[in-house]
Amino acid sequence: MDKRGRDRKLAAGAALSMLLLSLHAAPAGPQRSSRDDVVLSLKDKAVRDLSSKGLTLAFHIGVANQASAARDLVRYRYRVTVNQKEFLNMTVELPAPLSAPPGRETLIALPVRISYELLFAAVGPIEERAACDIIGDMYFLTERNREQRVPFAYSGEFPIFKDPEVEILPLKVNDLTVGGADVVFSAVFRNLNGYELLVDRIGFRLAFAGLEVLSGEVPGDKSLPRNADKVFTIPFLIDFFEAGDKMRGEFQKAELACLFEGEIEIASAWGRLRVRFDKAQSLRFE
Repeated sequence: MDKRGRDRKLAAGAALSMLLLSLHAAPAGPQRSSRDDVVLSLKDKAVRDLSSKGLTLAFHIGVANQASAARDLVRYRYRVTVNQKEFLNMTVELPAPLSAPPGRETLIALPVRISYELLFAAVGPIEERAACDIIGDMYFLTERNREQRVPFAYSGEFPIFKDPEVEILPLKVNDLTVGGADVVFSAVFRNLNGYELLVDRIGFRLAFAGLEVLSGEVPGDKSLPRNADKVFTIPFLIDFFEAGDKMRGEFQKAELACLFEGEIEIASAWGRLRVRFDKAQSLRFE
């Protein structure tokens, strides 16, 4: 995909949008227009909607209108660089003007949607986190319908997040009788990130040969060390009288069809992450 096509795709996918909220605070790090009646200042920045596909890096900008009349934001242009390489360069015409009332400060949320697929294609491989710079201009209409340009330049950073991988280990059979099986199910959760994942909960459903045999939550400490594997074991009993003759027959085979699915709930500095997993494979006996 060429650069122009990539930019259009980002814009069509809501790469940037504007949201107006009331805010009363002293401006910090002001950036002024040539007339000095509109002052921009960065209030904060936050990572939103983080997943293994990408994220939104939101810049919250205070617009202090020191004029005697409202100023209407009608368009803005911006250039986004990641690790000092250009990622995005666009001009956006707003479908409707956004008003900044006089004598007060208004908060504008400027979210930059970052797709990892497009990012890596434009910038190259990135490990753990990246530096982001956004430089541009906002254009306001005055009460005389004249256009007023106000420049801005802000920096931030964002993480690169990868979903944990799941691998099912051979099923340990402690005891097998005509009435049931005493087994230990084990699975490896692999953290591919260069930082620890603080896992609060792993809910799961386990099925053998298409029949659910267990569901619930993985017990114990579930946090995943950085760039490391962690094995979770779940001992339980299977009652063949309850599960049926089909299940008894499956345990006579060399391998057992297994489905292990669920959700990992992670507490992070960028909000709570929920990662679905769905692993199906033939399960060997140990």
